[in-house]
Amino acid sequence: MDTGKSMIGRRFLVFDGDGELVATFPEWGPAHAWAHLRAMEPRTPQPVQVEDRCDRRTWTIEAGRCRMTVWRRDVEYRSCAPDVAVSMGRREHAWAS
Repeated sequence: MDTGKSMIGRRFLVFDGDGELVATFPEWGPAHAWAHLRAMEPRTPQPVQVEDRCDRRTWTIEAGRCRMTVWRRDVEYRSCAPDVAVSMGRREHAWAS
């Protein structure tokens, strides 16, 4: 089974408010309708979200409200200037807990 093809075939992913993937759908209409029904269930963590990773959009559904967010398409690169690291003069140990 080709995982890439199955992801595109069921491209609409539905998540509960706790980030748990609860359903996948091949088409927008059924995914959207099902997510609204899921959001109305009293014990469902809010908000329910439908993600379309192909078109980079998320619909957030809660309390009868539905909001679409288009993911940022700009690429942002960040780095520090090499002279900043050199000017510190010495290396210090970093500890992780």
